[in-house]
Amino acid sequence: ETRVAIVHKKARLRGLNVPDDVVCLIATKVDSNTRELEGALTKVAGWAAISGGTINLEIAKQALTDPDAGQTQDVSIQQIFDAVTSRFNVRLTDLQGKKRTKSIVYPRQICMRLARHLTRHSLEEIGGYFGGRDHTTVLHAVRTIDQQRSYDARLQAVLEEICHNLGGVGLDQSPYNTEVSG
Repeated sequence: ETRVAIVHKKARLRGLNVPDDVVCLIATKVDSNTRELEGALTKVAGWAAISGGTINLEIAKQALTDPDAGQTQDVSIQQIFDAVTSRFNVRLTDLQGKKRTKSIVYPRQICMRLARHLTRHSLEEIGGYFGGRDHTTVLHAVRTIDQQRSYDARLQAVLEEICHNLGGVGLDQSPYNTEVSG
């Protein structure tokens, strides 16, 4: 609802008449920051101007799914949880719990790595999904899996299989969170 309020305010400041369904679409599609919300609003307004003048849901959908914009299908952390729990036959409660056995830690680290590279979530947000873990724990998991996959072909195959099951997203093709920093 914060993003919806931001889009409403930006539209009002620009003197744009934006229907509520379009505002909701923009707020749903863009969940990173105010600047990107503004950019999406500008893009929708531009498409409307080019195609006839009024902003409506159809024009907004076209503008926000423009293939030239590099939009990718967003993957949720829940989808990643589902794919990893299925692949490794572990429970979600185990991934979010405190157990540190290898049979739990390994899938948990894979989940964290995929969440970091396939979603827009920060390290802190990802840690929150895993039972309130610290951002440094997530960073360690990401680095561990990335290091292991450089020499472990089986791990690379597992990651590719999970990504395929997530709808064919590319393992290293996501525009989100690709730089790992401390």
